[in-house]
Amino acid sequence: MKNRLLYSCFILPLLCVFNIVTVYAQPDSVKVSEYFATIRKDENRLRQFFAEMPKGGDLHNHLTGAAYAESYFKFATEDGLWVDMATGKLYQLKDSTRGKEMLRLSPDMPNLHNTRMALIDKWSIRNFNPGKFPLGADEYFFGAFGLFNAVAGKHTVELMQELRKRAARENVQYLEIMLSSPGINVAKIDALCGNDFYVRYNDRLQKAILEDTERTKGREGTDKVLDEIFKEWEKIPAMSEWVDKYVAYIDSIDIHSTLSSGYDRAPVCYYQGYASRNATPLVVYAQLYIAFKSCLRKGSKLVGVNIVSAENSEIAMADYTAHMKMFRYLDKATGNRVKTSLHAGELTLGLVEPEEMCSHIREAVFVAGADRIGHGVDVAFEEGSISLLDAMRKRQVPVEINLTSNEFILGVKDDAHPFMLYRQADVPTILSTDDPGILRTNLTQQYVLVALRYDISYYEIKQLVRNSIRFGFMSAEEKQALLRRVEKEFAHFEEMWRKNIETIKKWEN
Repeated sequence: MKNRLLYSCFILPLLCVFNIVTVYAQPDSVKVSEYFATIRKDENRLRQFFAEMPKGGDLHNHLTGAAYAESYFKFATEDGLWVDMATGKLYQLKDSTRGKEMLRLSPDMPNLHNTRMALIDKWSIRNFNPGKFPLGADEYFFGAFGLFNAVAGKHTVELMQELRKRAARENVQYLEIMLSSPGINVAKIDALCGNDFYVRYNDRLQKAILEDTERTKGREGTDKVLDEIFKEWEKIPAMSEWVDKYVAYIDSIDIHSTLSSGYDRAPVCYYQGYASRNATPLVVYAQLYIAFKSCLRKGSKLVGVNIVSAENSEIAMADYTAHMKMFRYLDKATGNRVKTSLHAGELTLGLVEPEEMCSHIREAVFVAGADRIGHGVDVAFEEGSISLLDAMRKRQVPVEINLTSNEFILGVKDDAHPFMLYRQADVPTILSTDDPGILRTNLTQQYVLVALRYDISYYEIKQLVRNSIRFGFMSAEEKQALLRRVEKEFAHFEEMWRKNIETIKKWEN
């Protein structure tokens, strides 16, 4: 990882890609690298620089958390939704039990500006005051999603267009979006599988999870119950039909949100299916089943599976190992053909008890077999963290680093953040945004922060960008094409910035 001024070519290896991309370090690159070394502590100069730099991919991005609150307010006023101003929660219809706090939104309403400002503060971290919020920053953050749910689902296409346009303006070539879960709940399981299916199998699954946790003698075993449920679902036509509907839904959003030809830097977009880790075991398993199967449908825009929601909640903590076993089973049952990126280790000291931070990343890697790790903040607290990091290095399991998210939700930044620990262990790292709308940030700012906080060179910045394509879940052919596109963008960027540097020198003289 040393800074190298190279005029000869070097080879960039691509995992799971048999061809190679040859990258040439041109004189422009050397000059840009030298300039970058002089601005690493200048936030404004860094922002100028990174705003125009090609950034590759954003691989950890939740659609509903990525859209800005201004968009939600616009849609809510156009739809005439009701809002409880005390909480900021949107409703389709007026809730008469909430009395004077209920307000009908409209584009021409009185006091429009003040209402807009108040709701933007409630739907994002803007002006967050911990002294006025009874719970922690993490609860404030995760609670925001439920406030604008009434409008988000109806405007998914517009929200996706917002992300595509922002990526094009930011010079981001690839988006991998957590767009929507498969929509499976208790009622839907019984509707698809029969009225007694949920109670019968959820009870058995819960019992098996508990017995495995307590190592009860004669236990049935979580894996055995997962296998039986999977085989039942394979025989139920309605489950396969729901897979088709989910794939069609995602594909429809993708098609209708495609940008016009006026956006010459439009990003390539693919999607992850996911389960919510705070549902009952059978619901989580059903969501994962549909997501895994959907990735295998020919032509599907779904390329990976994840698990989301607060990792420190009661259900998520109690069932964590069981969830990892679900991923392991489904991976094997689907022929190891589905990529997974798992939220793991989004924890810190004080958020949970110390002993609850000892194994989540390890289980995601060794039990679930994750292809990527999202967040990975508590790695230094994990048991056997050295062997874990070494295994991630050998297996090339990258970590999606979300600096703004980790700072707000967990209070972890600077040297307390394990970014450099991963770098020193030679574990691949990738910068991503997580929920840039709620967090009031973007991918450019993540590069600004990484340069300000950590002593890394321009060539290491380029490595982060390349990693965001190398470890994306698109096909090998598209990966090669995107890597070529990124290199062309870098050549153009460096040529432009060689001229910019000459202009800046004139200012200084």
